Amino acid sequence: MKKSLLLAVFCFGINNAQVFSENFNSGSMPIGWTVENPDTTYNWEVGSSVFYNSLPSGAAFFDDDAAGISSLNSSARLISPVINLSSVSNPNLSFKYANMIDTEDSILKVEVFNGTAWVQVFSFAGLAGTWDYDPDTFDEYLESYDQAQNINLTPYANANFKVRFVYDDAGDYSYGVVVDDVIITSGVLGTSDMSSIPDKINVYPNPVKDYLFIKSDLKISKISLMDMSGKQIKTFNEKSDKYDLSDLQNGIYLLLIDNGKEVIKKKIIKK
Repeated sequence: MKKSLLLAVFCFGINNAQVFSENFNSGSMPIGWTVENPDTTYNWEVGSSVFYNSLPSGAAFFDDDAAGISSLNSSARLISPVINLSSVSNPNLSFKYANMIDTEDSILKVEVFNGTAWVQVFSFAGLAGTWDYDPDTFDEYLESYDQAQNINLTPYANANFKVRFVYDDAGDYSYGVVVDDVIITSGVLGTSDMSSIPDKINVYPNPVKDYLFIKSDLKISKISLMDMSGKQIKTFNEKSDKYDLSDLQNGIYLLLIDNGKEVIKKKIIKK
């Protein structure tokens, strides 16, 4: 993906400014980014293909397959340059990721430096992204990423802020992980502000127990539900009279309603 304001607009709305972005399209590790691995000498790289698969564009990856069967990697780190967030209002982090596993659920963790220590803000274990195979060309490729969006960085903002992506192969000779399009924006509405969004779409009941109803004259092309860490929990690609949320754990979630022209955000509570 290209660095562009369009991506930030799609994900976060037109009122948000892009503070930092990296698309890893240069073909080499970007200036200011560093890598470290206390387990082995093998580490993160940048490119457009990994473990026999082509990628949609340049990306950062840890190729656990290339590291070898005897090389276990529990804390391989990709670290951003310093990003001064001391004067940034409501900073939020988003990125794309994909994880190809073998027999164990390898893990991607995201940690941020709060000025004194590293704090984990995101974790995912298991298969991520859509990996596919072209029978005509015999090519394997990453068809699409999973996305982490709107991770609130406000509690960790400081002049020496950094973010690092940590790969843990769970003690398994696995394939590896891919990270792309790292973006930090400012100005995203906090969860306490969600109720001030104009009622273009009526969402009820809230709190919700089993079924959520969404009423609007607008065309709805996609509905996504995310937890407050930015992990996508559910996706509905068709408009419906009601949406089954009965399997969700109790808590606060962010509902993203895409009508084809804008993405409307609503905070909902599951009880």
